[in-house]
Formats: sequence, C-alpha cells, structure tokens
Amino acid sequence: MPFFLMIAGVVLILKELIPLLNAQASGVIYSRGHSRKRVERAVDPERFAALCRNRWKAMGLGGLAIAIGLGWLALGVVRSVMQATLPAAL
Repeated sequence: MPFFLMIAGVVLILKELIPLLNAQASGVIYSRGHSRKRVERAVDPERFAALCRNRWKAMGLGGLAIAIGLGWLALGVVRSVMQATLPAAL
C-alpha cells in the first residue's frame, strides 16, 4: 500500500512540474482552470512569477504523499525486522 501512495505522490508532482519546466524554458505559462489564460514572462512578469510560485506550492501535496509512504514503508520494515529477531515480543 505505501508504494501506491508514493506513486500517487510522484504523479501529483509531475502534474505540476512538467508544465512548470516547460514554462521556464519557453517563457509562457497557462493559468489553471476553466478559461485558461496565456501569460508571457515578457508581457506580465509579476503574474508569470506568481503562477510559477503557485505551481511550486501545488507540488507540496505530492511531496507529503511521498513522505507518508516512505514513513509507512520504514515502519513496516522495522516491524518485519522486529518480528524476525524477536518473535515472542510481537
């Protein structure tokens, strides 16, 4: 189960990272939502920077999912080692 959580975290990160890297390379970013607006770095640098910053913030949920998955996996490994070495304790 923790692997599915980590895969979901990677998908959530990549969903925001790929358009962000494309925007950094091309200088054009699109707003999210129903009516997507094209924002160019040369025309509106403040809005471009704000949209890029929001993309970075949106990757936080994916990072949190990966961290929880890794913690869950680590606890499972520790529990397995404890069961193998101390079978009567658990």
